[in-house]
Amino acid sequence: MVERLIDRADPGSGDIILLPEMFPSGFYYEDLDGMADEAPRVIEWMSATAAGRSLAIAGSIPEKGEGGILNSFVFVNEEGEPMGSYPKVHLFPLAGEDHFFVPGEKAVTFSWNDVTVGLLTCFDLRFPEMARKLCLGGARIVLVSAQWPEARIGHFTDLVRIRAMENQLYIAAANSCGDDEKGLILGGHSLIAGPMGEVVVMMGKDEGTGSAPVDMLEVSRVRESFPVLSLRRPEVY
Repeated sequence: MVERLIDRADPGSGDIILLPEMFPSGFYYEDLDGMADEAPRVIEWMSATAAGRSLAIAGSIPEKGEGGILNSFVFVNEEGEPMGSYPKVHLFPLAGEDHFFVPGEKAVTFSWNDVTVGLLTCFDLRFPEMARKLCLGGARIVLVSAQWPEARIGHFTDLVRIRAMENQLYIAAANSCGDDEKGLILGGHSLIAGPMGEVVVMMGKDEGTGSAPVDMLEVSRVRESFPVLSLRRPEVY
């Protein structure tokens, strides 16, 4: 399915393909251990796809780590090299994630093509401290891999815009859509928000692709013209 959608999108060299949370498996708890065993093969596919198309590819997968199974957000560059892996820090208890996964213990940023990239996964959006930590770590774009329900899709789109606005950076968020066969309807509405909180592009509720260019110079322009970050007083709060 991902390969079909990439073909339809016809991305260019140097683009990023951003995929939803648990994109190769869904939250298939009945065989999560077996799904996590497939992580090396999935990452191998990501690497081959990225190198073969000269683009980066990123998304969340179940992966075995120390102490249990991680919800790992993996980023592979256009040469097929894994650049960053972020184990989800905030596990969503209402979906039972805390019973099946072990949480990550650190925020993750890395440099890709001279741009510092940060990673968040779904529920992490509700914790402003995480996005701020990525911002203070130099991030100028944050990628979000999500599986957010339709019932709260307004929260998803608002949080993406707000986190982008308050940190004056770009956020690109890919969300799942459709019925997960357990009665949960997923909301779609993947989007990119800019450093003033503006919506650069937003998809609908159905499967598809959306794309837009992002201008890292715009991050600098916004931060210089409206210097909120430089006026922070962390000694007070």
